[in-house]
Amino acid sequence: MGGSTESLGGNGPTPQDREKPTRSNYGFHSFRGFTWHQFTGTMSTGSLAVVLYQTPYQFSGLVTAGKVIFIIDLVFFALLCICICLRFFINPEQIVKSVYDSDQNHDEPFYLGAFGVSLALLLQCISLYGVPACGPWLVKACEVLFWIYFACILVVAVLQYQTLFVTQDFNLDSMTPSWLMPIYPLLVTGPLAGVLMQHQPHESASPIWICGIAAQGLGWMVTVLMYAMWAIRLLTTEIPPPVMRPSMFVAVGPTAYTVTAIVALGSSASTGLPDPFLGEPPKAAAATINVIAVVAGTFLWLFAFWFFALSAVAVALGSRKLTPNYSWWSFIFPNAGLTLATIQLGKAYDSPAINHLCSVMTGALFLGWLFVSASLLNAVRKGKLG
Repeated sequence: MGGSTESLGGNGPTPQDREKPTRSNYGFHSFRGFTWHQFTGTMSTGSLAVVLYQTPYQFSGLVTAGKVIFIIDLVFFALLCICICLRFFINPEQIVKSVYDSDQNHDEPFYLGAFGVSLALLLQCISLYGVPACGPWLVKACEVLFWIYFACILVVAVLQYQTLFVTQDFNLDSMTPSWLMPIYPLLVTGPLAGVLMQHQPHESASPIWICGIAAQGLGWMVTVLMYAMWAIRLLTTEIPPPVMRPSMFVAVGPTAYTVTAIVALGSSASTGLPDPFLGEPPKAAAATINVIAVVAGTFLWLFAFWFFALSAVAVALGSRKLTPNYSWWSFIFPNAGLTLATIQLGKAYDSPAINHLCSVMTGALFLGWLFVSASLLNAVRKGKLG
């Protein structure tokens, strides 16, 4: 799954998958190119919509732009779901192959996590953009969907890593940040909880708050283990080839979204803590938790930026050999996490300087999304990308 250059960053179907279709299998080949990799596009689009809503110095046009991006993401996600379902309907054997593949030259199973993350970001957007317009019924729907989402991703995370541990034998020198993807849905559960709590009554917000902390803790601890392997891989072998180096940005996301979760949940501790908490009113404990959360978020933020800087330098050194592929979405989604983390810290410190930096980061992210979208659409139009 991580052993070939073709698969390092989620490049999509291999050349064998793109063999010339015959009349009898034309329908299958028409949809075989739709894999879990494409959901990295909905991850990136959804994360941009969340950033546009939360960035400081709001104005009416920015909110409208966020709504448009959200609608684009929703339509994009629905189309991908239809296409991948048609792929599985035409050839049911592809269902198993897409989530478990004994051929280590295919990394599609890792990208099942992109589907889960896309759902989490859509749920965030529904809460941010939809609840103010729709009212209490959508608040309750978001609560129910949160618990369904959490139950599903927890089961998938356990089963998928169990399958990888038991049935696969990977070489460390073939490791890429895509190995983090199965745990990514848990890494965005904390930020999701922080968003949903804004509209939930206390009796619903408190369990969501506790679950968000627990899920983020699991995601972060698994990430720490993966970070160690990634560091060893970079120290002992060459970095990925230039065409796949954008996938190195995937390593930015886990720390960035953990900072976002810690600070957001810390600031909402007064709502999330059970009442009473440890036999005392939650107000005093909430203030302490908020301080600890901000300090912890600040402690980790520079670590995320360090991964960003390493990845940016590596990409710059190989920029002349870059060609559009699905790993380019790694320019957007992980760095959206870094932007959200910075936004949360700017709110916590009430710092105009940090808030201005957030505005610059948001603008750069939006321009990057436009560039990546245009480049990949052009590559698909020219038949250079399946």
